Amino acid sequence: MTPKLSIVMPVHNAEATLADAIESCLCQTMEEFELLVMLDCCDDRSSSIPEGFDDPRIHACPIKGSGVPSVATAANFGMMMASTPYIARMDADDIAHPGRLRSQFRLLTRSPDLAGVTGQVHLLTPQGEGMQRYVDWVNGLKTPEDIARERFVECPLIQPSLMIRREVLLQMEGYQPVEWAEDHDLFLRMLERGMRFGKVEEVVLSWRDSANRLTRTHSAYGEEQVWNMKAHHLARLPDLRERGVAICGAGPIGKRLAKLLMKEAVQVHGFFEVNPRRIGEQIGGVPVAGPDEFGVRWRDAVLLSAVGVEGGRERVRALAMSAGYLEGEDFWCCC
Repeated sequence: MTPKLSIVMPVHNAEATLADAIESCLCQTMEEFELLVMLDCCDDRSSSIPEGFDDPRIHACPIKGSGVPSVATAANFGMMMASTPYIARMDADDIAHPGRLRSQFRLLTRSPDLAGVTGQVHLLTPQGEGMQRYVDWVNGLKTPEDIARERFVECPLIQPSLMIRREVLLQMEGYQPVEWAEDHDLFLRMLERGMRFGKVEEVVLSWRDSANRLTRTHSAYGEEQVWNMKAHHLARLPDLRERGVAICGAGPIGKRLAKLLMKEAVQVHGFFEVNPRRIGEQIGGVPVAGPDEFGVRWRDAVLLSAVGVEGGRERVRALAMSAGYLEGEDFWCCC
């Protein structure tokens, strides 16, 4: 059987969940695939688990990296080893739903304008409300336009739910060794180039939450690096460099974003703020205007929403749209 797509599954010490993850791949309604199990610095029983499956589609691939386990490095090796034009990402503690490959492959092969396809995600064993809110938010992004528009709020794609064209990953040179989250960085670089991502309506993945997941334990996912990443990629947008920005919100988030953008040589014209005690002040030499000047003052600047209170993003978005800003061009939500 000639494979039509490659599943790339990075593995590091996943003996408790790996067999179930592999089994979920073998239960797919689309059978023409290869499964590359990328064994990354494993010192538990993980390396022996693929051998227990009598299936020629499974390839156990020990990788020689730096000696430090890295999902991004393992995924890059898998990208290079894949023999097909399409790559489905999968993690060693997740469960692929039976129709995942078929539905994503169908949409991707019928949509030449799409770089990749994701789908709805179910959260397994949630460790609190924060991750569930994030999954609900991602699931609410239905179209390529939704995904592109929300790129600076949080990562708008859940990495192990993605099927992507291998040529796209090669063009982007895969995941890069950056100080922040490699997956979000990759998606930002692709979206910056105008690449589009679709989504199937079905649930494609059960995504396991745990207390020791990288998003909770690794410094690359910490608040400081998240904002460093956002400022870095915002500053790469030509309109920001040419026109500068006006920031909605003069609180801690807005001030942090302004400082980081100025380090990136982006001009910060001013802040919009509703707190009357701040209106008329200057923050680091940058003036603070009130809501009555919104949509008039600094109108040629790109507007950035940095209001972190609940419902703040929706309120600023409504105001910006009513003032004639076009989201994704001269207006971006950043939190």
